[in-house]
Amino acid sequence: MKKLVFLFLYINMSTFSQSFEKVDALVINYPRFSKVEDLANQIEKDFYSDADKSRAAFFWLTENIRYNLSEFYNPRKRKYNFQYTSEEEKIEKLQALKDNLVAETFRNKTGVCEEYAQSFKKICDLLKIEAEVIKGNVRNTAAEIGKIATSTNHAWNAVKIDGNWLVLDATWAAGSVKNDKWNRNFNAYFYDIPKSKIFKTHYPDDKIWKIRFGRMDEKEFYNQPIYSNPFLQLNADLTSPLTGIIKLKSSEDIILRFNNLDSNLLLFYTLKGMKIGQKPVITSIKTTTTLTIKNPKTNTSLVLYINNEDALHFKVEID
Repeated sequence: MKKLVFLFLYINMSTFSQSFEKVDALVINYPRFSKVEDLANQIEKDFYSDADKSRAAFFWLTENIRYNLSEFYNPRKRKYNFQYTSEEEKIEKLQALKDNLVAETFRNKTGVCEEYAQSFKKICDLLKIEAEVIKGNVRNTAAEIGKIATSTNHAWNAVKIDGNWLVLDATWAAGSVKNDKWNRNFNAYFYDIPKSKIFKTHYPDDKIWKIRFGRMDEKEFYNQPIYSNPFLQLNADLTSPLTGIIKLKSSEDIILRFNNLDSNLLLFYTLKGMKIGQKPVITSIKTTTTLTIKNPKTNTSLVLYINNEDALHFKVEID
């Protein structure tokens, strides 16, 4: 649970973003609807374009549905048994199960990723906007680097706006977990995740979504560093290492290289067990910034902090 090419494109993106300020400002004053149909009707009344309607649905969910942390730690076993005599009946019964899940979410105002994703899809269905639920995997800690999951652990959405698929994650946009508590804190990054960054955090199970947004294989996804929001929202790129496992000889220091990393950022790091962050040695040549961290002399995990927020996670292995 607990991403510019031409000036013309830049101007269009800026205008697109500014329009959402008006959408968000209106939706923030919506009632806490208890029925999905009532929310869809209000959105239909207030907005004309599919882009605005989609954003309104997304923003309302992030502001009104609270993440169910106890459900995350102790998930219910959801097994549904039903009989059907045709493919049409099967689809109808599956949809009824999803509709019941959404109805419960609106009544209780809580859920995990499945509830957020199915609710967004249902609102879009009512608004006649093409949208899908995507199942797949995300990672959160260095312990997950290099370990390929055997089952999916997350659900998010894609929505088709003006002929283009946008990827969004209402769960991650709604807030985050800190000190074992979920805190609501809207993060606009997860509405229309940049296509170049989708596979840094989200890996779909369905092949069609892998083709639409990139061609990274499963092993490459799991071998990446853990990218967190403070880094994803920068225009900077990590250029070395590109794998999340840093292998060193005992005489070698850890070297991290970045392109276009703002020199005004506050940077420090911790290794496993450290209570106080340490400042790396920072050198810059033109657009390249290099961080040098002393060899830890033992296998450990490394977290790089940017402006006091964890931004990148690595495993460190000493030969």
